[in-house]
Amino acid sequence: MIYRKQRDFDNFTCIADKCPKSCCIGWQIVIDEDSLQRYETEKGNFSARLKQGVDYEEGVFCQHQNGRCAMLNESGLCDLQTALGESGLCDTCMLYPRHTEEFQDLREYSLSLSCPEAARMLLDSAYDFDFTETEDDLEDDPAEFEDFDFLIFDQLEYAREKMYVTASDQSLPLQERMSRIATMAYKLQECFDEGDILAMGDVTCEELVSVPNTGIMLSHANCMESLQVLADMEVLEPSWTDTLKATRNYWQNQSDDSPAWQEAMHPTGASSFCYEKILKSLLFTYFCGAVYDGEIYAKAMLSIQSVRWLMMMQKATGMDLEKTLYLFSREVEHSDLNINSIISYYEKELP
Repeated sequence: MIYRKQRDFDNFTCIADKCPKSCCIGWQIVIDEDSLQRYETEKGNFSARLKQGVDYEEGVFCQHQNGRCAMLNESGLCDLQTALGESGLCDTCMLYPRHTEEFQDLREYSLSLSCPEAARMLLDSAYDFDFTETEDDLEDDPAEFEDFDFLIFDQLEYAREKMYVTASDQSLPLQERMSRIATMAYKLQECFDEGDILAMGDVTCEELVSVPNTGIMLSHANCMESLQVLADMEVLEPSWTDTLKATRNYWQNQSDDSPAWQEAMHPTGASSFCYEKILKSLLFTYFCGAVYDGEIYAKAMLSIQSVRWLMMMQKATGMDLEKTLYLFSREVEHSDLNINSIISYYEKELP
């Protein structure tokens, strides 16, 4: 088994009560079966609190006013962890913000950008997004990955490596890098749809092709149109709707040539580097998952357009990038419905 981890993955530490956007507020926390049974049979002093704070029928923690988890005290600390220790946490609370993508004989680990501390780590000027690898003798049961296609996965993994090289090429403007990656993904999709899997290995990021009615090239009109997919999503917090309205209102009377658009969408220096790292993080999380559904172009565009949306939102709202990033991720990345909405949007751009 190969274990590929985002750099400093194992060094992540929750900042608990110091967190500006607690994961214990606003989300319904699903409890795994093993933890649910432990809580139900707990006999210690904390048992009464568990009976009050866990919805055993739904398998979730109860929520109090403003969506606070029933285990979260007024000091912003978890009473369950205090009483039962870290080992007493359910899988969701134990693992978050650690994210795992599973492929046959390979696991890829990253930190979810919905976590403010993970977002802060990524955007730190001294941090670059890369990963480390370790390996052991464990192997997956092939029966559990019966439909896994190693040939397609190898081509996607190879393509992603090329995308990383292009994403890191600071001799090119960031928008050009993203358009080159989008062009590559579009061509990879063509090869895949034609069944020419081996030809995918010859596709590079060296070309830049404008395909009508797609988001490959940066366009004010295209970005404004794509905002609707965000507006139609499942909403976690009402303030998100306000953010989207503010973004649309700010940009609706602008154009590709507007000074504000040029400034927001063509960052330089440290700002460009931050967006570059976000792009690489999202590609790491999503791109190779196309081995399961063939949505190569859409998964690349999910990463690319997310960066563009972040640029638009940061300029429109005046929020710092760190906050913009974790609020965006909370709304978009933790809902399969929302992710699938973006995927479907970009699937429709294909012939």
